[in-house]
Amino acid sequence: MKQQLIQLIKKNKKLFLLAKALRFLQTSSFPPIDGSKKKYPKVIQLPITYNCNARCVMCNIWQMDHSGEATVEEFAKFMNDDIFKEVEAVGINGGEPSLIPNLPEYAREILSLPKIKSLNIISHGFSQRPLLKSLEAIYKMCCEKGVSFHVAISLDGVGEVHNTVRGKPNVFEKTTSTIDEIIKNQSKYCDSYDIGCTIVKQNIDYLVELDTYAKSKKYNIKYRLGIDNKRIESDKLRDQYSVIYSPLRQSAKEFFHYQMSQAKDLANRFKYYAIFSWLNSKNPKRMLGCAWKDEGITLDSRGELYYCAVASDSIGSLRKEKGEKIFFDDKNIEYRKSIIKNSCDGCIHDYNGQPEFKNVLKFLSDIFKDRFAMKLYQLKLRFM
Repeated sequence: MKQQLIQLIKKNKKLFLLAKALRFLQTSSFPPIDGSKKKYPKVIQLPITYNCNARCVMCNIWQMDHSGEATVEEFAKFMNDDIFKEVEAVGINGGEPSLIPNLPEYAREILSLPKIKSLNIISHGFSQRPLLKSLEAIYKMCCEKGVSFHVAISLDGVGEVHNTVRGKPNVFEKTTSTIDEIIKNQSKYCDSYDIGCTIVKQNIDYLVELDTYAKSKKYNIKYRLGIDNKRIESDKLRDQYSVIYSPLRQSAKEFFHYQMSQAKDLANRFKYYAIFSWLNSKNPKRMLGCAWKDEGITLDSRGELYYCAVASDSIGSLRKEKGEKIFFDDKNIEYRKSIIKNSCDGCIHDYNGQPEFKNVLKFLSDIFKDRFAMKLYQLKLRFM
């Protein structure tokens, strides 16, 4: 009976769309998340090194000190801390992870987490040999553990546009070569992949060219805005790269509106809808969910812990104290609540998490209004 009902819904387009909408609505959170609950984190953002060989216009990390970072042995102690006992997903970033020659050894410790289900790694992709070697080794371990492995490669433009954004000559060819190799031999490297473009002043006028190029290459590309990020000091470079506080904001709005119309699944469509709505408002309110409100934690390469992945100061170090004492400290919880109250609406990074019920409902309502408006317009045309 259940299978017959599913088949009936799939055959009826309207019922199918309604079912998808209701299912998407179920992923939302009815009460607002204010950060007051003392829940164990389920997601780790893991900047595994501050070392980087790019010179990106929206990031200052290449000028930051990367000495004193954790050895594999010390990192293993970090992973054994009880604060991570409920973690299901880990995202490795940096700096540039491929610059760590023994990266798979760190990944092995991550995969020792008792409830780990997924691992993600973000790379600029132009250190091809060490990256691919590490990906292959990590993927084998993930397969043995039954953990899904996702790879994200950054691509911010075609040709010189990408080189300019990344601050290095001739890296477009290296990056696309890495992407092509991963796609061609995906079974060696990962379960899934995507390409990430950060939208900044230097590429805003060339996004249609990139989007066309990505489609011609069959790249699964996703777009995000360059935003203030305290950890990588991009907040100090705002005038250099940001389109949010410049006349280029209009170009960004138009591009995200286009992406919203092109998105094939509700999650991506909601993401682009939320970004467009934020850009289009004089008093923007964040509509996207974010795991770092109450289920995320950031652990850096020296054992420092943070709440918000982009706006938080360090709340303590695993080199000095146990994670539970740091993460659940009443003063720190108050600090997290203040971040949510004062910073979240000003952040439009495409982090995932439970969106509020009212925001998802508004999104779905607008979708159905648009569909109805088009049908009404077509009906009017018949009688003109």
